[in-house]
Amino acid sequence: MDYDIDPYLDGPGKDAEIRIFENGRDRAATMRWGFKPIEQGGRPLSLLRAERWEIQRPCLVPANEFALKQEGRVKYRAKLITDKRFFCLAGMWRPATRDWPASFAVLTVPAYPDIEPYKERHVAVLRPEDWFNWLMEAKPKEEMLQPFPLGSFDIIGAPKQKAAGDLFG
Repeated sequence: MDYDIDPYLDGPGKDAEIRIFENGRDRAATMRWGFKPIEQGGRPLSLLRAERWEIQRPCLVPANEFALKQEGRVKYRAKLITDKRFFCLAGMWRPATRDWPASFAVLTVPAYPDIEPYKERHVAVLRPEDWFNWLMEAKPKEEMLQPFPLGSFDIIGAPKQKAAGDLFG
């Protein structure tokens, strides 16, 4: 699957183009990032712990990178090392209701080895070979949400790690 879409997302609360499977076909859809808040006046649900949610209406959320926040602000960004124009985050979507627009939320997972020094959890990245499987719910989510090995992500803005024994660097 190689989509001709703009993979840049501004983040929760904004509209974004995602990929869904509906009426027997894979298609692009523009939806709001964040499910309706659970309580009146609450914050939209934009990130969902993968372990706690049963997958219903899976979607792909194209991205070029994702933020790693510390102390409430973006400090670093993570980018999958790939030859593709973008990668996809694992998400779920909901149709519009009379009081909330069509929306999506992104799943989170325990930090992959490259990201663990900066965050305990982050958005779930799908391997390209699982994009269609995710949309079709063709495999258990646990099989598709496996961690990427060390060296799979560039951490943008992070200080360079000193090599062992590098006393003068």
